[in-house]
Amino acid sequence: MREDIDELKSELQAKLLFWKNIKSKKIKALLILLCFGLIGLKVFTTILTFDWLAGLI
Repeated sequence: MREDIDELKSELQAKLLFWKNIKSKKIKALLILLCFGLIGLKVFTTILTFDWLAGLI
């Protein structure tokens, strides 16, 4: 369990370092929009899937 927590911390630190090394605000904004887009797509498709399943019953 301790190794998993240490691995998670190191991954988080690596991602934070990557984020701090990006100098362009346009690229940061693009990454944020991409992240929100992927989350929105996942939520949208999940809702459609559950509506389709509810229609079968």
